[in-house]
Amino acid sequence: MVSVNFWFEFASPYSMISALRLLRALTGRINPNPEAEGLPSCQLPDLSDVSIVYRPILLPALFAASGQTMLPGVQVPAKGKYMFHDVHRTLSLLGCPGFPARPHTNWPPNTVLAGRMAWMLAQGPSYVCALNSSGEPSATLEQGAQVLAEFVWRVFEAEFIGGEDIGSPRVLERLWNVYVAKADVGSEMPSGERAVELANTSVVKNGYKDNTQAAIACKLFGAPSFTTDDGDMYWGNDHLLEAMAHHKVCSLLDQPLGYCTKSAPSPKI
Repeated sequence: MVSVNFWFEFASPYSMISALRLLRALTGRINPNPEAEGLPSCQLPDLSDVSIVYRPILLPALFAASGQTMLPGVQVPAKGKYMFHDVHRTLSLLGCPGFPARPHTNWPPNTVLAGRMAWMLAQGPSYVCALNSSGEPSATLEQGAQVLAEFVWRVFEAEFIGGEDIGSPRVLERLWNVYVAKADVGSEMPSGERAVELANTSVVKNGYKDNTQAAIACKLFGAPSFTTDDGDMYWGNDHLLEAMAHHKVCSLLDQPLGYCTKSAPSPKI
């Protein structure tokens, strides 16, 4: 089993597409539009021997470190217009209508709280439960992969399709209650209200911050990005399939591997 890091930001429309494709691959869901299955942007990755590590990051910090000043879709209006058109088209092909043809007035939203909650959940149910009971948290990923993938997708869905403010604790509490608190993960998960409280503790704030710093150390400059065990990097939803198959084809590459430093493990506090 190899690991691939999925670095994403809730303000990133292309991260949303990758989140949906990974969710379907993890849960065995299929595209309701079989005519589109052959299109590269709609194909689902083979995860039979790949473990996905969800790594939510804060793009403004990443942009600052890489010399960018703001979201490309905001800085270049024509690019922003095309981006929303392209994502709308791809999600429609994936059988997920409703993505806006143009940004909502509150886009890009404040994604910090959503990112912290996703980071916390990505450490595994045992981590969240230990944090909830004031025990010593230890990062584990057992049983929670599908729940994490579902929560991440539902936050994207609420933001872009529902037009909701994912910076609002009430929105995130509701999503957590529906898709995490009631999930069967072998442990009793905290309520959405409690999850928001935990996401505002120093241990989670520092973990999420350190995760973004790890992305900067990997020389990432945008989202979604994927990094492999041997330190290679793939940028963009259009490289999702290649990233998941990297371990099968890396021996064929005639260029030195290691675009980035080998991805540090998700920070353990």
